[in-house]
Amino acid sequence: MKNKHRIIILFCVLMATVTPFTVYAQTKNAPKTLPDIEIKLQDGDSLNLNDLKGKVVLLDFWYRGCYPCLKAVPHLIELQEEFKDELVIIGVNDFDIQEDAADYFTYKKANYRSTFKTKVLLYKLFNVEGFPTTLLYDKEGNLVKADIGFSEGMMRSLRRAVKKAVQ
Repeated sequence: MKNKHRIIILFCVLMATVTPFTVYAQTKNAPKTLPDIEIKLQDGDSLNLNDLKGKVVLLDFWYRGCYPCLKAVPHLIELQEEFKDELVIIGVNDFDIQEDAADYFTYKKANYRSTFKTKVLLYKLFNVEGFPTTLLYDKEGNLVKADIGFSEGMMRSLRRAVKKAVQ
């Protein structure tokens, strides 16, 4: 029993020391402005990310086998509802079969848009190194926040950043 507790404590210490460096790496490598790229959405529409200037844009990189990614979805639904027309959330999933991911969005009653397995792997274009990753761009298309992982505290911080960006 003692060994099990030691392993858990060691794991927690390791995660606490590694996580800040991973978040810094993501912030450093993500595109600083929304790229001029056309993406196809799950509903069949297409849009150019650069055309979203004037709105706050949140890109959520996720996949269905990622438990923290799934935990974030209800919070993103709440954010989209709260900030309605001022915020554009796009769930980016470059891994799952489109039907599986679409079924999950339907099951969760997601109120934001999504894209799946496009010709250009968006997670590579945005230098995503872990999941979930959220990238928040302001109305001018500038990166203002980048996070890797999920926690209730991160979601509160993201909400504050969105609130500030929409003002």
